Amino acid sequence: MMRRVAIQGIRGSYSEDAVLEMLGADAEIVECEDFDATYAAVEKGEVDNAVVPVANKIVGEIARSVELLNASGLRVIDGVTLKIRHVLAGTLDAEFDRLTSVRSHVEALRQCRAFLANNSQLTQVAGGDTASSIRSIVADGDPKAGAIGSRRAADLHGAKVIREDIADDNDNWTTFYLIGR
Repeated sequence: MMRRVAIQGIRGSYSEDAVLEMLGADAEIVECEDFDATYAAVEKGEVDNAVVPVANKIVGEIARSVELLNASGLRVIDGVTLKIRHVLAGTLDAEFDRLTSVRSHVEALRQCRAFLANNSQLTQVAGGDTASSIRSIVADGDPKAGAIGSRRAADLHGAKVIREDIADDNDNWTTFYLIGR
């Protein structure tokens, strides 16, 4: 039986990586716009489970996710801690020196504070999640826009990796929970 699993974000996100790690490639991924929609999908029975981030080495608790978990009555079934290696991605014709903005999930932007502080020419733009941020800059085709996410998301969505390992700590990790009713 294929398990339907909600994630906050889209394919290529770290949440999808956590699903693959815990449940393998047989799980059917249901993409959700935000944490609220992810938890609601489980509570309403639209999916069997959700995989959600709850803590990160650099920023600590993922506040909205933990808040929803604590208020939900859902239970934690399993967990996994994944190494997080943020890259700066751009369109295929992007060059670092020409970038003027960088888009990502707010938590990923927070994990890359030092890189962003050292490159203050980059305007930070909050995106829905890391993978959709990469997908959107590729779709927009603006060589001055970058995004932060995983190398897999960049590969999946046709972006070029411009800088690697840009998080404040190269030993960055996030803990994800598999939750259900």
